[in-house]
Amino acid sequence: MPAVQPLRPALVRTLPFVLLLALSAALHFAWYAHPASVVFDEVYFPRFGLAYLKGEYFFDLHPPLGKLIFAGTGWLAGLDPSFAFASIHQPFPDTSYLALRIPPRLAGTLLPLVLVGIAFELGLSRLAAFTVGALAVLDNGLLSDSRIALVDPFLLLAGFGALWCWLRSRAGGWGWTVAAGLLAGAALAVKWSGLAFVGLVLLGAGLHWLRARSLAGIGRIALLIALSASVYVASFGLHYALLTRSGPDAAHMSAAYQANLAGTAAAADAAQPRANFGERLVELHGKMFGGHQSAGPHPYGSRWYDWPFMMRGIAMWTQGKDGALASIHLLGNPVVWWASGYAILLLLVNFPPRLFNWALRRPGARLAPTETAIVIAWLANMLPFVLISRVMFVYHYLPALCIALLGVGHLIDRSGRDARWLAPALIALAAASFVYFAPLTYGLTLTHAEFDARMWLRGWR
Repeated sequence: MPAVQPLRPALVRTLPFVLLLALSAALHFAWYAHPASVVFDEVYFPRFGLAYLKGEYFFDLHPPLGKLIFAGTGWLAGLDPSFAFASIHQPFPDTSYLALRIPPRLAGTLLPLVLVGIAFELGLSRLAAFTVGALAVLDNGLLSDSRIALVDPFLLLAGFGALWCWLRSRAGGWGWTVAAGLLAGAALAVKWSGLAFVGLVLLGAGLHWLRARSLAGIGRIALLIALSASVYVASFGLHYALLTRSGPDAAHMSAAYQANLAGTAAAADAAQPRANFGERLVELHGKMFGGHQSAGPHPYGSRWYDWPFMMRGIAMWTQGKDGALASIHLLGNPVVWWASGYAILLLLVNFPPRLFNWALRRPGARLAPTETAIVIAWLANMLPFVLISRVMFVYHYLPALCIALLGVGHLIDRSGRDARWLAPALIALAAASFVYFAPLTYGLTLTHAEFDARMWLRGWR
């Protein structure tokens, strides 16, 4: 009988992460067709996406790339764009509309592996990197947000993909720099909060140039700016190319703007001058900015200081029947959020004294690159929300949550020999917590007593 050949080292190294990807895919596509009705902000983004297929003008507060992805999905699936997505709980005409949830689910599936890649580039160990990915896979909040047709998963995948590509580019090769610029621009073209990723990539490029002081470094910075800006502007170019007819929101724009839309009085008036691309872009951005400033209060609104320890959730879909309750909540895994909240708090408290000692050039004072990168990246994704007074929601914290998970990995590596039991114990607790809260992620039926047992904090309701 031939001897059993040992697994190749490369397979042994990659198999845990392949299994992680498989688990991520399984969790994202489980209960694929439930619910077959409109959930939460699907009243906006898929509806806007299908409006492109009709060519009817609409206004949204966010840049167009996320909706364009839904438009492409709807076109490929042959969807009838007349379905209005008018209200939460509205049933889909047929199961083909579930196709609109596939792109965000794919983005959510891939995100944990991108975080693993960033962890490796930051110098984390295999155990710490795997823990980062596992906690991302097992977070109910990230899963809830990416199982329905929302644009946040595109922001997360593009933004962290840009960071990963930039970190990879440090070893040389312009291809990674090009990918970083394109992905950073894509993140910005999904939501303005993607500007944090653009800034982090440019900050990294600037620091790299300060160390090397090379002409190539300046070229990389210029390339990153040009590519990011090009993707962002191009998304609006496609937006205008597809929306050529009047729509319900056309009246909010100026006559010169409306003159480009067939079916408006301004377009029929031969004496009415038409706004060019740049003028339309400036006007639309003014309207978008004003819309963000005028957003009113919301029962599920929260403040930035509530987010790291998950003091507030969002009820996205609820259905009661025969004394039971089925509900989808944007509610994170308590183990994941509280562990990452503790990790980032610890790093934030310890960082200022180290920065102070380093600035004074005291003997032995140094800034650990990994810790510094995590703190700066987390602050870049949080500080803008500190300055915003309008209503905000817990999903605004998801980019910072992912960075806080890297902080967990960093602290695991700093725990020395204790990491051998700390990491598995944390993953096991997160898995148990995930299963317990899974009914609120997938909209599975619970009794009222079972539902109440999962509402640990008043703000989760």
